[in-house]
Amino acid sequence: MRKAYVDKDNCTSCNQCADNLPKYFMMDEDDVSQTHISGESINDAMIPDEDEKKVQKEMDECPGECIHWKKH
Repeated sequence: MRKAYVDKDNCTSCNQCADNLPKYFMMDEDDVSQTHISGESINDAMIPDEDEKKVQKEMDECPGECIHWKKH
């Protein structure tokens, strides 16, 4: 398992990640993306191994290149 987060300063508010993978991404009150787990662990979401590829796909396709894995 790895943690994912969004660098909110670089988010373009395109909603792509939240539309494609709402299980782990949602828009905040400023219309900026953030990671989550069932509305908790805001921008500090632990992604299960079986879903890492799905999150990586959103990272790779993000126009703002703002979704990252947290370094330990």
